[in-house]
Amino acid sequence: MKIYAVANFKGGVAKTTTVINLAAQMARDGDRVLAIDADAQHNLTDFYCPDWDGITLTDVLTGRSDPVPDRNIAHTAYENLDLLCADMRLLTLDLAAILSAADGQDLRLFDFIREVRERDDYDYVIIDCPPSFTASSVAALVCCDEVILPVKADAFSRTGALEMIQQVRSLGAYHIAPRFRVLATMADRSRLSRQARDLLKADGLDVFETEIHASVCVGESTFKRIPLYEYVPRSRVAQDYEALLREVRENE
Repeated sequence: MKIYAVANFKGGVAKTTTVINLAAQMARDGDRVLAIDADAQHNLTDFYCPDWDGITLTDVLTGRSDPVPDRNIAHTAYENLDLLCADMRLLTLDLAAILSAADGQDLRLFDFIREVRERDDYDYVIIDCPPSFTASSVAALVCCDEVILPVKADAFSRTGALEMIQQVRSLGAYHIAPRFRVLATMADRSRLSRQARDLLKADGLDVFETEIHASVCVGESTFKRIPLYEYVPRSRVAQDYEALLREVRENE
């Protein structure tokens, strides 16, 4: 089982869009996927399980729910795709307490994912992280094998990615050492987009060859709560996510 966290300290770079569509592509291809919403804004939850009123990640992180997947996950309308939902209570969690738990390898999300791994319920876990260094994002980073960093063609999202990598590496004592790979998002044909990719590579970062292109279809699909492969299967952006999944698999 492979665990991916999708994260950047800068918001608005297509983190949730990437989780929605990468998870959907995996599930469509027959992989068993567990998506985890670690963002208090709960956009991933609103997309796949808007009426969910059961257990959320907050309950798992605070110990209000045992780390038993059957009791905690929501089954989406898509075959092979389940979700551990989020709610606004994630904002109240204490980062210091989470770090203390991580130092002792006694993190509840780690326990939850370990249970998932032992039960062999899923092929992939993919975590949607918030655009900040919070208790839920640290919990995700402790557990993941690889971090996908969506970065659009501007200085702010690039800075957010670099700062996040620096912050995570400073937490080496907490056993956080995932691989980082940058995903260029909202790309277009402008010179700025090309320059942004060149700068990321010059920073020494591992950059996906696949780019996710800007498209009005993305916003439309979120309103309709339909993944891109189903909403606009022939669109360039839907094909981008297909290409991203192929590249992810090639590099496992």
